[in-house]
Amino acid sequence: MKKYVLIVIAVVILSISGYAVYNYNQINNPKELFDNGHENKIISDKENENTNMTVSDEIDPFLEDAYEFKDRVNFLFLGIDANKQRYKTMGAFRTDTIMLISIDFDNKKVDIISIPRDSYVKIPGRKNKEKINAAFVRGGGFEGQGFEKTMETVSNFLGGIPIHYYIGIDMNVVKEIVDIMGGVDYEVDVRVKVGNRVIEEGFQRLNGQQVLDYARYRKTAMGDIDRIGRQQKIVLATFNQLKSTDQILKLPRYYTAVMEKVHTNLDIKQIAGLALFATRVDLEDIRFHTIPGGFLDMDRISYWGIDEYKKKELIKEIFGVEIEIDPTNDIKYIRRELEEKEKAFKAAVAKGQEVINDANQLIENYENIIKDQQREKIRSYISQINQAIEDGDIDDINRLSSEARKYIASLQVSLNEHNRVIQQAQATIDDISSKIEEYKSFIKDQEKDQLIKKIDAVKHSIDSKELKSIIQTIEDLESYAKDVFKSCQQRKEAKEKETKEKEDKAIAERNQAIKNANGVISHVNEQMSKYKGIITEDERSTLKKKIDAVNKAINSNDTQAINKAAEDLKNTGTDIFNLCEKRKQEEANKESKQDSAEQNDNTEGNQEDPPEQKESKKASPEQKESKKASDEESNK
Repeated sequence: MKKYVLIVIAVVILSISGYAVYNYNQINNPKELFDNGHENKIISDKENENTNMTVSDEIDPFLEDAYEFKDRVNFLFLGIDANKQRYKTMGAFRTDTIMLISIDFDNKKVDIISIPRDSYVKIPGRKNKEKINAAFVRGGGFEGQGFEKTMETVSNFLGGIPIHYYIGIDMNVVKEIVDIMGGVDYEVDVRVKVGNRVIEEGFQRLNGQQVLDYARYRKTAMGDIDRIGRQQKIVLATFNQLKSTDQILKLPRYYTAVMEKVHTNLDIKQIAGLALFATRVDLEDIRFHTIPGGFLDMDRISYWGIDEYKKKELIKEIFGVEIEIDPTNDIKYIRRELEEKEKAFKAAVAKGQEVINDANQLIENYENIIKDQQREKIRSYISQINQAIEDGDIDDINRLSSEARKYIASLQVSLNEHNRVIQQAQATIDDISSKIEEYKSFIKDQEKDQLIKKIDAVKHSIDSKELKSIIQTIEDLESYAKDVFKSCQQRKEAKEKETKEKEDKAIAERNQAIKNANGVISHVNEQMSKYKGIITEDERSTLKKKIDAVNKAINSNDTQAINKAAEDLKNTGTDIFNLCEKRKQEEANKESKQDSAEQNDNTEGNQEDPPEQKESKKASPEQKESKKASDEESNK
């Protein structure tokens, strides 16, 4: 702040004192104000607080023999997109606009080289290449050596071209200076829309905000490259208006109005000298250039790749010197590298994705047996591989994929064995459970309870997913079950033997019962024939029903029923045939009496019939029939 106060005081003194003649002579000969004999160092020895090392320690060997130009002075103009809020929350900013302004005082010519902010370059002291606009931040920004680091980076990038001074401005300064000028007349070539603010195409007078919006706008096909072209045109138009309206001589006064937002190592006399020199420069002597190259997309970040050979030609054209270039920094080389890298990246991604798919399939296939820590390790590999893919880190993708593949292969062997043991255990449980049911009539309650406990122990070990425990519990179950079922089989065989003996006995008894029953049936049939003339129809019917009952009992194979039916038939037959025999005796007795009576009658009549006639006379027709049947039966 003291520096700014001194500058203001100097301006006031210069503008009102008579001793300004000496200063005017200096200002009028600006080359003397920029004598390279006392030029500012590009690199400061101030320690960089962010890196804990001096910037001079990081100086690129390229710059050790930097070119010196007695007739030129080079300025680095940096446009910093900052505002009050960013100053409070950040403190370091990337440079949106980077221009090297090279002034040839003798020939009154100016060359302005625009360097795309996304240029892919090496920042001294950094391991990897990055965007050139990061140099300001890498140097520590305002509080560190952001300007010095940017000057060093640009000088190195341009092959060692020295940069003597820097001018860094808050882009809002553009707005204030244009408003002080009263605006800039300009042919707007593209419609600009920033928030609610719109600038239509066509010739018009732009105020400070409009100039700033136009200079910042990059929503066109070529993005930042198109913006550089618009910035060069608006700078030229502004310069032309300053010069044509004689406002260019007021630049020192403008500077004092905005100097708190301007960071430079120029003093007020140098600024005044530059303003006076500007009045002597024709527009056609101001040449704009843009670092040649093309767009690069790396790791999903857009860069501006440099055409190193055209850059070399450009430096030769402007400064007349041959700079050395590194072919590996050329955009064509980088693109070939990127193509190879893209192939390698795609191959790595395919490998990683295959591993991820296999890993997920493994978890799905072995969901019931895989342990939590195994599942988490697999998921950790999946997460790390996905992160490596997102980061575009080919080495990490391949390394993690190989590690994961090895782990998955090893785990699958273990899980296959685990699964085989579990299947065997489940088959054993099913077999033993089936045998428990098979031997349910022969197994003791204590044996059954013990088997169930051991089965539960196996199931618990399966749930615990501990292979050794499963093997131990299943061996214990199989050993105990073997002894139990051996005893059950012995009991079963003993029972079967006992049952067979009972069955054989029952068969023998049944066969005997059938034999006896058939004997009873045969006897009854014989008796019914014997008493054919004596047995009544009812008695015959009763006996036939009893015979049918015996036959039915025989068909049922029910020994008890057979015996019962046969006994019933036998008893009934006995009763009926006893009655028949009684009737027979009664008939015989009756016949005997009749015979006696007839004999007496014959004696009395002195005429005796033959025996057959006597019998025929005595017997009734029914008796005759019965006797005939009896005689036939006897003949049989």
